[in-house]
Amino acid sequence: MALATWATAGSARTADQRLRVAIVIPKSGPFEIHNRLLANGAAIAADEIDAGGAVKGQNPVRLKLKVVRVGPTAAPGRIVRTLARGSIRVVVLPCNIELQESLARAVAKAGLLTLSPCNPDPQGTQTVSRSWQVGATGQAEAGQLVYLAHSRLRAKTAFLLGTAGSWYSRQMTGELRQFAKRDKIRIVGAASVSSGAHGVTGLAQRIRKSNPAVVFATVPSPQIESIVTQLRKKGVVSAFFATDGMDAAINFFQYRNGPDNSSLEQVVFATFGFPRTTSSSGTFYRDYAAAYGRRPVGSFPGLGYETVRVLESAARRAASLTPAGLNASFARGFTLKGVVLEDTTYLGHSHRQPVTSVGIAEIIRDRYVSLFTSVAGHPTG
Repeated sequence: MALATWATAGSARTADQRLRVAIVIPKSGPFEIHNRLLANGAAIAADEIDAGGAVKGQNPVRLKLKVVRVGPTAAPGRIVRTLARGSIRVVVLPCNIELQESLARAVAKAGLLTLSPCNPDPQGTQTVSRSWQVGATGQAEAGQLVYLAHSRLRAKTAFLLGTAGSWYSRQMTGELRQFAKRDKIRIVGAASVSSGAHGVTGLAQRIRKSNPAVVFATVPSPQIESIVTQLRKKGVVSAFFATDGMDAAINFFQYRNGPDNSSLEQVVFATFGFPRTTSSSGTFYRDYAAAYGRRPVGSFPGLGYETVRVLESAARRAASLTPAGLNASFARGFTLKGVVLEDTTYLGHSHRQPVTSVGIAEIIRDRYVSLFTSVAGHPTG
């Protein structure tokens, strides 16, 4: 197979050489919108890179990005065969669905390089060859949410709310349990809701009876917004702390409780970060609005954008645009100055998880308000 030869064959760098990249996203399911936003941001980055000039002292890079939409239960082998026909060398994995781990293994078997923007279970791709993570891990995210609940609310009790049958929810709930135990927050109840389920009367009774200080939720948007709204109307007053599954173009005005207040008021959720105050992110927001008709809300578009910029940075440093050449560039390590998110640092060698940031946001008066970012990632990542 031609794909396998790229793992060892070198190639001379030319100004017109294109690096063919595929971003695989689900065309349905609870994380469809998250991945669509991710792909939108990635496409903006690819367009900007192709429109940009050469960087002094670095190799030229031109990208050809292809968005590949698949069913949530698509066979990884079949996806890889499709990519082979398009001469793809780099695959950006889908976010927060179980397919990302099996697809990473199938892509590695074909000799390609993978980038993983979302990492609820970072161990799932740690041993996969030529696989590099981009966003903060689920562990880092859960740690920040629990820490904030403990330090801000002095929370002593918590209720865990997840999605039945969800790989993402299972991973993130496990991380939240571990950090709650560390911070001496007692879990007083847990429940899983079915995807697309309506009615929360029984759930509201369980939460009110256990009376937790905080509800940790791993339910994705837009279902989590609807659930919180219904629970508020049924007298649940506990604070809600949600994972990045909530961070997907929230329509704040859809969830109102009276003329002035949102039912989502003061709901806290994790993100992949925010632009630095000194970043030149205006171009991204302008280009995104021109391409998609509105400014992006949330961090998934930015995560897609920075994922492609990470790849560009590695490619400019690489001796060749083969998967092996790109992998060697990551293994040497580098730092990318963030535009839409914070900086990303690859420590090199076997450290697949970069030093990056977790962002925490809060909904206040129908607005997405950034609270803080915290450095995530460590030498053992």
